[in-house]
Amino acid sequence: MSLLSGMAQIRQLSADRQHRFERFYSFQTRYRILPLFADVSLLLTIVGTLLFLLAIWLDPAAPAVTAMHLFYTGVLVALLGAHSLKPVRRASPLIVYLVFLHIAVFGYLSYIKSGAALAPIVGLYFFISTVGIITLSMKHTFIILLINLCMLTVSTTLAVPEAELSSTLFGILFNWLVLMCIVGAPLSAFFFRRFLRDMLALQFLLKDRNRMLSRTLQTLQLTEDRLAQEQKHQALSLMAKGLLHEIMNPLNCASQAVDFATAVSTDPAVTEALGDASLHQKRIADIVSDLIDFSRPAQENHLEQTELRPLTETALRFCQSQLRDIDVKVVIPVGTSIACHPSALMQVFVNLLMNAASALRQNQRQVQGRIEISTFHKGDCLAISIRDNGRGIPPADIKRLTDPFYSTSDAPENLGLGLSICQTIMRHHRGRMDIRSEPGAWTEITLFLPLNTR
Repeated sequence: MSLLSGMAQIRQLSADRQHRFERFYSFQTRYRILPLFADVSLLLTIVGTLLFLLAIWLDPAAPAVTAMHLFYTGVLVALLGAHSLKPVRRASPLIVYLVFLHIAVFGYLSYIKSGAALAPIVGLYFFISTVGIITLSMKHTFIILLINLCMLTVSTTLAVPEAELSSTLFGILFNWLVLMCIVGAPLSAFFFRRFLRDMLALQFLLKDRNRMLSRTLQTLQLTEDRLAQEQKHQALSLMAKGLLHEIMNPLNCASQAVDFATAVSTDPAVTEALGDASLHQKRIADIVSDLIDFSRPAQENHLEQTELRPLTETALRFCQSQLRDIDVKVVIPVGTSIACHPSALMQVFVNLLMNAASALRQNQRQVQGRIEISTFHKGDCLAISIRDNGRGIPPADIKRLTDPFYSTSDAPENLGLGLSICQTIMRHHRGRMDIRSEPGAWTEITLFLPLNTR
């Protein structure tokens, strides 16, 4: 029974994700784990050497610490310093081979000098026993074991007479400590590599699932925001229904009174004024009716093919008092038309023009106020741009401008419903509204209406 199930779970993944895990495993082992293991091995080797020198120094009966001992220790410290360099660390397991050769050369020189005694090479075999863990590789472990066997054979040949060569080699290789180190090296490489792969597989799966959970959480947050927005629009729809009943009855009475006054009036100036009053009363009625029609979840009203330029000019006439002293430029080719609900789209234009005029009035710069209305095609949509050189909108406010009852103006008459209604109307046209601005310089609102309404 497997201790860990990481690799079993990895094998159940798609080929692409398995390939991603192999890249993850290769990166972690090559650039993080193997260099760390080599550092630990070097430090332990240096500490063991220093303890050995300390024991010699404290024991009066032992031979004195020689320059060769200091040179041996200095080389180990130099290898530790070299391993801090990035090119050396990434060349793993180069440092393992260098440390092994360093220990082996000095160990076997002492081995030859002592006449093939085991004591000088005990430390070497302890190091060899850890090679499997340090390299995580059966291949490198067997290469080091083969090099060691060659050095042992050559050293024994130089240390003992030829007649004693076989027995000495047999005695060294089958010594219980040496044999345990030799056998343990490849076994530790095999089992530790499997264990580490399982551990990294579990880490990879955990990170992968954390990413999936993070994306799911973001999706849930977006869904929650959309649901909150829909609830606001539903509340707006209910409010609009109440407004319809509260406003339409007195408005109808006022319209009848104006119509009667127009019929009996003989003064041309009064008749003209009454005509303007009737026109604005009709506009109020259209706005309230559109508020109901276009805030419903499903829209079945028939779209009409309408020319944009006359529609825009009518909206400008409605706003002419607010646009006084403002340079308005309309760049819409004659004949440009779109399938829309004319009164609703005009309501959008009026709202956007009123907002632009308000921004220009509040602008602190001494520049001529300008509004430019233009159109262009983008993909399968007709884009209508309304751009002003007013005070601009801070980035933090842009995200909330279309929320019902949100307004950047402190004026009590501004309920913060204009852009929310425009957003609802655009949604029922299967279009969208894009707001861009540079604070203190300009604001541009672009309406995207689909050319194909099927």
